[in-house]
Amino acid sequence: MDKPLAFKEQEGWAPSFELSGAAFTGILWPTVCRCPHCRSVYKLAPGLGDVFLGKGERTCSKCEKAFRDRSQEWPELSTLDRFFFLFPGAVCIWTLLGIIFRALFSWAGWTFGKTQILLPAALIFVTPLIAWFVFRGFQVARSIHRFDLHRKAKTA
Repeated sequence: MDKPLAFKEQEGWAPSFELSGAAFTGILWPTVCRCPHCRSVYKLAPGLGDVFLGKGERTCSKCEKAFRDRSQEWPELSTLDRFFFLFPGAVCIWTLLGIIFRALFSWAGWTFGKTQILLPAALIFVTPLIAWFVFRGFQVARSIHRFDLHRKAKTA
């Protein structure tokens, strides 16, 4: 018997933004993943339709039944899914804001006393991105390692 597929839902936390079509609405709409048997939440991720890395099977901690959780290992992901894993909506918006502020500061020639404001502004935008990509890099490396171990176990 094939295991049932987990539920993936979008929860709207900002209904006032929903009607205006604001770009930041995706940040405020987390992806909620639920067990198909008891509907308990097992994962809450920020943003719309996140891509998850993993073996693809999970056991619910509440009802202890097995199900498929829609995750895949890095080598199995399509190019588009890889892009969305590395650059979800919040990261794309943050990067775009950094580029806009950089262009604005350069164009206006803003300074903070004798010090230009470009360096502190760049640090404010770049530091979280560096942390994000280091975190995602570790996740990708672990996923590739799991995939290789699983493939070696199958051939042995």
